[in-house]
Amino acid sequence: MKKILYIPAIALMLVFNSCSDSFLDSKQYASIDEAGFYNTPDAAFKAVTNCYANMIPWGDWDYYLNRIEIGSNITDDADAGGSDANDRADTKNIATGRPLTSNGELLNTWTRRFTGIARCNSAIEGITQAANLVAANGSAVSAETKSRYLAELKFLRAWFYYDLVTTFGSVPLITATPVPTQLPAKASIEDLRTQILKDIDEAIADPNLPTNVSNTESGRISKLVAKAFKARVCLFFAGLTEKGKMSGNAATDYNSALTAAKEVYDSKVFSLVADYQNLFRGDYFAGTHAAELAKECVFTVYRKYVPGYMDIGYCTAVMYAGRGEVGGWGGNCPTRDFAESFDARDPRRLFSVIESGDIFPNVGGQQVTHTYKGYDNIHYQQSRKAFVPDKYRGGYSLGDIRSDWTPYYIRYADVILMYAEALLQTGGDKQKVTDLINEVRYRAFVTTSKTDGEASYRNAEKSLIAINDSYFQLNLAVKSSDDLLKAIKNERRWELGLEGSRFTDLLRWGDYVSVMTAYNVKQPYANKGKLVTEKSWPFPIPQTEIDIANGVLVQNENY
Repeated sequence: MKKILYIPAIALMLVFNSCSDSFLDSKQYASIDEAGFYNTPDAAFKAVTNCYANMIPWGDWDYYLNRIEIGSNITDDADAGGSDANDRADTKNIATGRPLTSNGELLNTWTRRFTGIARCNSAIEGITQAANLVAANGSAVSAETKSRYLAELKFLRAWFYYDLVTTFGSVPLITATPVPTQLPAKASIEDLRTQILKDIDEAIADPNLPTNVSNTESGRISKLVAKAFKARVCLFFAGLTEKGKMSGNAATDYNSALTAAKEVYDSKVFSLVADYQNLFRGDYFAGTHAAELAKECVFTVYRKYVPGYMDIGYCTAVMYAGRGEVGGWGGNCPTRDFAESFDARDPRRLFSVIESGDIFPNVGGQQVTHTYKGYDNIHYQQSRKAFVPDKYRGGYSLGDIRSDWTPYYIRYADVILMYAEALLQTGGDKQKVTDLINEVRYRAFVTTSKTDGEASYRNAEKSLIAINDSYFQLNLAVKSSDDLLKAIKNERRWELGLEGSRFTDLLRWGDYVSVMTAYNVKQPYANKGKLVTEKSWPFPIPQTEIDIANGVLVQNENY
């Protein structure tokens, strides 16, 4: 079976020093239309792959970085950073709470997601209508395989629409290849919710979509991936309903989230990596910890670094590393507020945040002291989760951060905490809720290393102590009598910080305005949070899209 693995092709440009009329008038000897394409060998699988690949364009510039810019960098978890105050200006503009309608980061979100949706729609139509799909070996594609492809495409369409709704609220709902002159108006959030869940449920119900995938198919959608995503979607919409941002029945979505998350949890297919450090060492799915990482990684899209074909691996490793000798561009700077929110005994701070003064060796044996001064980083901190130590790079210069760094789109720890939250919101057993929270906390405090195995010196190690079961239960375990919703909110921030989920969490909890207003009082840097109000979200539709829609699209309120 095939594995979804993406190796971007090198685009070659032929430069002609001159041209002639005979060249311009040359005869076109062959062409192929879309219907013809789907009769070529492996066309259906290529079309599906193209939809996955939308998540990882060359260097992941417009997709994963965009998820972090909006998911983390506009919140109290991290700043956009960069060379100076003018760098990453679009992200900083969103962080104020009232972005411009010309904001480039919002345009990236709109463009990349609608590109993905268009690819999914085209592939669904092409595969459905094709009379004879041909496999790579020339044999006929079975009805079962065709059905599986369609299930994957529906999931991916839902995935892209979820990103749009969490950013813009109401957007056009397009489920077929559109005629250019027939651009639809915005659909309601309720209608978008219905379509997203319809696509997810149809994917789950497809008998040919496997419950889980083998290692040879890692990166492809399964029923368990779809259920984990459904839990995320339902929790978001339940929160919006409760906060009056959309109509509906929050109880229905909370119960659906509970069922979906519980089924993933009860499957026992996934498990927590015993040492939180191993999730973010820098080697990821190509290193010695690949097998255990695969157990916690519910969903990612793989992108392999192949020497000779690409200048770098995921550009996240460049963008979010410190500047100067560290070899990066200084983005995604964890805030002091985020770092100081951890219990001093929690190793997750160590493996989330690097401070100025921390030391890592390079491949030449020299000790490199990380210094985060001299550019737009008032916190003097960078993300450890995105940092690739020298030993996992192909070299040491900026252009040589060549690794198989890969993001986690859904981690099992996230599923556990979603299960706990849905159970709490549906009036379930508080002791079970407590046990689920403590399952994540136990890994953090008890079985996670207290030293960074890739570093020569880490300041955050000083406050860490060895913790056994009895100490954990007595001093660190959550109790069923505690404020469990507050405990879940805290745990999600500490466990998933800097991974792109903070904004949607704050939004669905109804905490976005209060948290960011309070943050601006404590740290009024670059006006972050200064303009946040209840009308900040949904963020504005890109003005270029409004302009070309000739009145069909209406700008969101307050923009």
